[in-house]
Amino acid sequence: IPHPLQTLGAINQVSTDSQVKRIVWITVTGNLFFFTRAFIETTFAIMLIFYWHEHGNVQEVLSHPLWDTYMALKHWSEVIILALMLYILQSRFATSGEMKAGIGAGDGEGYQPVPEEEEGGEESGVPGNLIV
Repeated sequence: IPHPLQTLGAINQVSTDSQVKRIVWITVTGNLFFFTRAFIETTFAIMLIFYWHEHGNVQEVLSHPLWDTYMALKHWSEVIILALMLYILQSRFATSGEMKAGIGAGDGEGYQPVPEEEEGGEESGVPGNLIV
């Protein structure tokens, strides 16, 4: 019986188009979200510094209804990005070639068996295995 981590290592050595698409979508959406968020946060920080420099405190800003709206949007945007990431991870990014081959169709056809570990481990292309 092969060790589960060795089997997972062998599976992860095989990249499919759907895995690549999923990784690209996660990377693009994550980068867009975090760069937009960083820009908005920086803008608000600069505005708060100028307001504080002019008035000596930021109490009026933090008690304004627009601040509450900003905080609600900030937290709901985090929920939205988490839901989007979950959707990307759960959705099927199967290409037409994979669908014809039966990969990802749920019937088990089209899958190739995971190769057994060769003696020596180094020759199989996986430099080392983690054994817990």
